[in-house]
Amino acid sequence: MKMTTVRSLKCGSTFEESVWNFAQRIVPDPNIIKLKREEETLDTIKQYFVLCNSKEEKFQALCNIYGAITIAQAMIFCHTRKTAGWLAGELSREGHQVALLSGEMQVEQRAAVIERFRDGKEKVLVTTNVCARGIDVEQVSVVINFDLPVDKDGNPDNETYLHRIGRTGRFGKRGLAINMVDSKMSMNILNRIQEHFSKSKQLLVHALDRVSDLLPSCNVLSSSTDKKIERLDTDDLDEIEKIAN
Repeated sequence: MKMTTVRSLKCGSTFEESVWNFAQRIVPDPNIIKLKREEETLDTIKQYFVLCNSKEEKFQALCNIYGAITIAQAMIFCHTRKTAGWLAGELSREGHQVALLSGEMQVEQRAAVIERFRDGKEKVLVTTNVCARGIDVEQVSVVINFDLPVDKDGNPDNETYLHRIGRTGRFGKRGLAINMVDSKMSMNILNRIQEHFSKSKQLLVHALDRVSDLLPSCNVLSSSTDKKIERLDTDDLDEIEKIAN
């Protein structure tokens, strides 16, 4: 019997540790080509953050952003189904075409929602982490973290953050990622995410007079990025328009 040589090629955008362990058992002495997690962030994505006091202020800031720049399609990530449902309702009342996606939906329901969003029938997709990975929609120009990603212990979920913002800036296009920060704790989470990826990217600060007590915590982030943190007044449409240039 003639012996044949079999060559295996395993490809993926990301592999969990369990997948790596499995692959190394079935592929002897493999050649591995991969990026460090820190190198997977896309240079085509501009990242900003907005300081608020509450979910209502987050929503108002979101409305101001929508009123100042053109957004083809957007994905908005929330921590809980309750927040996602509330936000989807508020956006719908403002006249936006909104789709809602969360973990308790059946597989067929999720697929239908994603397909409608991909076809452009809805312009805003409000979702939990169920949609953080694997959804490629060319027209998504903005990703908004209404809530920052954290793990079950409340620590920054750096990998989920990477996957979330990676929903924009795809297919060679530029994208925007905007993070909503509503407390010193969430400011610290964003600071730790920024330090983890060790990127010297300029972050945008939206500071309302009522949250001036949060501003000192921003100095920590400023020193880690070695760039001045800009302050954005979301009541100033000209200032908001600059982030789209």
